Amino acid sequence: MKNKIVISVILSIIIGGYTAISNINSSTQNNEFSIKNGNWKVNPNMDLKDSYQRAYISRIGVFALDDKEALYFLSSKDSDGNPLTSDFDYQISGTPPKGRYWSYTLYGEDYFLVKNDANIYTINKENLTKDKPILVSSSKKDINWLPSGNETKFHITLRVYNPDESVYKNLESLELPIIKKIEK
Repeated sequence: MKNKIVISVILSIIIGGYTAISNINSSTQNNEFSIKNGNWKVNPNMDLKDSYQRAYISRIGVFALDDKEALYFLSSKDSDGNPLTSDFDYQISGTPPKGRYWSYTLYGEDYFLVKNDANIYTINKENLTKDKPILVSSSKKDINWLPSGNETKFHITLRVYNPDESVYKNLESLELPIIKKIEK
């Protein structure tokens, strides 16, 4: 009898955890929190009072800043709508939205930094070689390189710190950078 109770409790925890994670994923995939703009999604309100949104943010955005301090544009697809994968190279071109500071960072399917031997994890306003595109590739590039490691799927996060007021007003129509697949 005691074993049945223990097994029932363990199964309940597993099923409850799975259901909670599925609900969080479903909420975000159905764009309940995000605004879509091309292949980018952005969460305009970091509403920590909403339990689903708070759980989602804690799952993928450890130490996320308030929406007044930073906006997080996330893309897991190229400009043709195909998933980002280290099997291909990509070029990010275009200007980030207006703000005090910006950065691009690659995260794996698990939402942790993409592991790479070069220990390069971000391209930002300060380390960008101007007038040259940002290159995302598993093979070394000379400038503006974001290593994609050996990721089956990855995400690019464009952070804009202290965004201009016009950015907030035009999230669906902003001209955002393009992520184009290029031949290796």
